[in-house]
Amino acid sequence: MSLLNNRWLIADIGATTSRCAIYDGNNVQQLQIINNNGYKGAIELLDQYISQVNINADGCALAVAAPVESEEIQMINRDWRFSRQKIANLGFRQVKILNDFHAISYALPHFDDSARIEVGTANKYRSGNTAVLGPGSGLGMAAWIDGSGPMCGEGGHITLSGRNETEDIIIAVLRKYYGHCSAERILSGPGLLALHEAMHKERLMAPEDITGNMKIQANRETMDQWFKFLATVAAELALITGALGGVYIAGGIVPSVIKQIKISEFRSRFEDKNRYGGYMQGIPTWIITDPVPGLTGLTYLIDQKLNSEALN
Repeated sequence: MSLLNNRWLIADIGATTSRCAIYDGNNVQQLQIINNNGYKGAIELLDQYISQVNINADGCALAVAAPVESEEIQMINRDWRFSRQKIANLGFRQVKILNDFHAISYALPHFDDSARIEVGTANKYRSGNTAVLGPGSGLGMAAWIDGSGPMCGEGGHITLSGRNETEDIIIAVLRKYYGHCSAERILSGPGLLALHEAMHKERLMAPEDITGNMKIQANRETMDQWFKFLATVAAELALITGALGGVYIAGGIVPSVIKQIKISEFRSRFEDKNRYGGYMQGIPTWIITDPVPGLTGLTYLIDQKLNSEALN
């Protein structure tokens, strides 16, 4: 299906906030970052955005914090449900919906030092598969397979494992509460609070109570342990995907604590794979500093595929 114009509404629909913009094949315009709490659902949010910008767009590409398995989308960390048809009914001739980290994966081959900060120092920098994980309201993961394309799934729900007795005890505490301690149960905003409570028996209200108060020793200890868990999961992702081109960290938490992660044990834990230590030392780890990596990925998706293929 061809488009009457080359304009797309692109949106990254998260659990907490949504990012909407117009992409014309060259530039991203009319960017808005929207608090989801003011809306009953994604349809209402997008409809209001369309009314505000008053720009006709024939295509709509959405990155959604949810599994995308069928026409019906049910978000996991927010009680929103919608369908491809309901999005099309807003006036779009073509609609593409994909998982939010699936969208980011399209941008991975294009990130350079203007959009990333390295954590630690790798001993090799090369092309190849790349991977991304991102703690935010939940934990997303995806990869870009060199010469092939994106690989996505629900890696945030893998079972988290400990590397020592201290971590085993923390996981056991959370397992009693949740039944299953997935990586997301710690590597997310709610997970950071759960980790702090498990370690210090102190219940805080928001992740910023920890990340914004690093002069408090208990908070520093929580963040240090959180970075170790993050490194463990990032290393597993690197091994599974063969991410010789590097592992990227996205999401809303890590970009706000760059100073802390750079002086933490993240990199040493990432490399600590015994016989595979040398292999891990050759894999760079980067924080994505692009403020809208999901939208950036959607622009590459549109450039690479949607304007050259007829997609249902």
